[in-house]
Amino acid sequence: MFLVPYRKTHVVSPHSAEAIAEHLRLQTSRRWPWFQSPAPQFDFVGKVSRKGFRLVPAIRTRNTYQPWVLGRITARPEGTEIRIVQTLHPAGIVIIVTFLILAFALWSRAGYYGGAALFTAGLIVLHGLMYWIRFCPQARRAEKRIRQLVTSVESSSSLPQADPGLAGAHSGSVQTF
Repeated sequence: MFLVPYRKTHVVSPHSAEAIAEHLRLQTSRRWPWFQSPAPQFDFVGKVSRKGFRLVPAIRTRNTYQPWVLGRITARPEGTEIRIVQTLHPAGIVIIVTFLILAFALWSRAGYYGGAALFTAGLIVLHGLMYWIRFCPQARRAEKRIRQLVTSVESSSSLPQADPGLAGAHSGSVQTF
């Protein structure tokens, strides 16, 4: 949770996996444009397939603590199950860990073991603040938007949908672990 930000969510939708993937694909830019923000009509940047997705929210600012949204789409008899995991991008994890190790090594090499420990503890506190200030709000927004997209597929009448009689009590239910 804390050293490597991690959130796990489970969403059940009454729609088919193909419809959900297509609906997500319409809201996702395939790649980040060079030296500019993605077009405003896109909510995410990344890859979407019928079996899953790997997305980053299309925010207009740079953020090392931006969530990396990984999802697995699984067809079920009552609709589709979407398992979502949000964490930092591997490059962000490498940057943070390298910075912590480098700071501790440089202070230790200078012979200031107390200062090294104190400075490293300060960096860990800063990491905690960035987790709560930068990662959590973006992760909640991305989770909310994905939940909206996978439960509102019926608004796109041209997309294939699962049998409406199968929706039952599972329509748009969400569980967060």
